[in-house]
Amino acid sequence: MDNIQIPNISISNFKCFKEFKVDSFKRFNLIFGKNSVGKSNLLEALYLYSNMFRSDAILAIFRQRGIILNNNLELIFHNFDYTKPINIKTTKKELNIYPIKSLADYSLDGIYYEIENYNRKIIKLPMLTNINRKLDNSFIPINNNFLFDNKKILSSIIDAVLFNFAFINEYNTFEISTKMSTAEAFNKIQNLKMDKIVVDSLKPIIPNIEHIRISLNQIFEADIGLNRYLPLNSLGNGILKIFNYVVKALCVPNGVLLIDEIDNGFHYSSLRNLWISLFEVAYRSNVQIFATTHSYECIKAFNDVYNEVKNKYNSNDDIQGIRIEADKEEKYHPVIYNSEELNNAMDNWEVR
Repeated sequence: MDNIQIPNISISNFKCFKEFKVDSFKRFNLIFGKNSVGKSNLLEALYLYSNMFRSDAILAIFRQRGIILNNNLELIFHNFDYTKPINIKTTKKELNIYPIKSLADYSLDGIYYEIENYNRKIIKLPMLTNINRKLDNSFIPINNNFLFDNKKILSSIIDAVLFNFAFINEYNTFEISTKMSTAEAFNKIQNLKMDKIVVDSLKPIIPNIEHIRISLNQIFEADIGLNRYLPLNSLGNGILKIFNYVVKALCVPNGVLLIDEIDNGFHYSSLRNLWISLFEVAYRSNVQIFATTHSYECIKAFNDVYNEVKNKYNSNDDIQGIRIEADKEEKYHPVIYNSEELNNAMDNWEVR
């Protein structure tokens, strides 16, 4: 597919993945499998690949999982083995992550990303946790300083964007910072006069909805033809989360949306509405979606809704299921299902 940003992925030495690859991605990719088979780790690898031009991106993984940074950088390397680099690549781009070995014996001083810039030159983007560590001139100069876990972090960001993307997960869905981020995104959409797209994507769920606004208290409210606006989260299970997904998708046109545990907090009866809205906005904005789930009902709704709406979008082969399996040696590999195979195979799966 020429119009998607991540056509495939190959991962080595990252977290649970010694070696892992998916030969081909679709526009919509639903990832499932038993607990602890690497579903979230795959999304994190996709996130690092998408954000390869800023070396502090790795810290989002620690923040989202609530892991303290102190002496824990080795957690990102498979089996804590940082003698080998992390490699994340597609047929378009490649990211390598190397350790910056400590001057002491018990921790790392940081990591650096090795990437190819727009001049086709291999460059090094460092992130240091030891502010006294000196680097040679083969590294891009550090231009970003901040506190993380009460530790001063020095990192590099180059002025480039690989493509538009957003990463949503259950760890931060209801945090104040996330709500503020969604409010900022919706304000941007309103300024571009694109808020009608959000309303249209919610009409299959709320037929009478005419307008959405943000109150002075940063509460999202909807006009559904009554005498006053109503808070979105008063209109049914999952409406606010669907709204969040739709807004974030609109903010990454021609890009990628990563959603971890997409069905968390949804009643099974709301899952059809979730996919109706996401298919609508993803096709309108040319967004590629990767999502994880533990739910049979979510997989079924994903497949059923696609088959109902694919003619509307002149689509025939835009979805796939990716089940991650682990063998007895704890090596992980994907099993790929097209739309027809999803229904036929579901009875034989364990996804929880």
